Amino acid sequence: MARTADHDERRRQVADALLRTVARRGLARTTLVDVAEEAGVSVGLVQRYFRSKTDLLRFGVDHVYRRGADRLAGIELAPPLRDLMLKVTETLLPLDDDRRTELAVWLEFIAASLTDPEMARIHREATRKIVDGLADGLRGAQERGELRADLDPRAEAAALTAFVDGLTLHHLATGEEFEAEAVRAALAGYIDRLFGTGGRE
Repeated sequence: MARTADHDERRRQVADALLRTVARRGLARTTLVDVAEEAGVSVGLVQRYFRSKTDLLRFGVDHVYRRGADRLAGIELAPPLRDLMLKVTETLLPLDDDRRTELAVWLEFIAASLTDPEMARIHREATRKIVDGLADGLRGAQERGELRADLDPRAEAAALTAFVDGLTLHHLATGEEFEAEAVRAALAGYIDRLFGTGGRE
């Protein structure tokens, strides 16, 4: 059991090094040698856990999504649901150093998923889980009378996910027009319009 735990921890160590390296150098320029140097291990050890760069990259994108899921799992599920939905979706944005690294790498992986079926599958499954979770929250808001009953929770959850992804893209790529406070305000405005609150109380 201890050996399995050590194996998993070593894989996570290498995956974290991959994220830092890709964020700094870009996906195309990142090699197994770069990742090994970043992790402080030998190339042979990296290759023991990952047979190829493709295997490592696939594990890396899954690692990004799992880190995000762990972060979401730490949020207290408490009403009002408008505030909860804002907290959840804000957690998906690159508003601190760790999330900036993860989501800069996420953008690189999105491009790779266009030609790698396995990466595309990982992305689809992770996105579906996000949409499912948001849809569940919106259904709960409808049941509590916080959200209009005529809205389609899943369609709204998908639209909200796309909006958050757009904010992520522009915050990382555009900078000045989409600084952190502007991104937070845009997201809060979207949530307010969705819930019909017109602003924070």
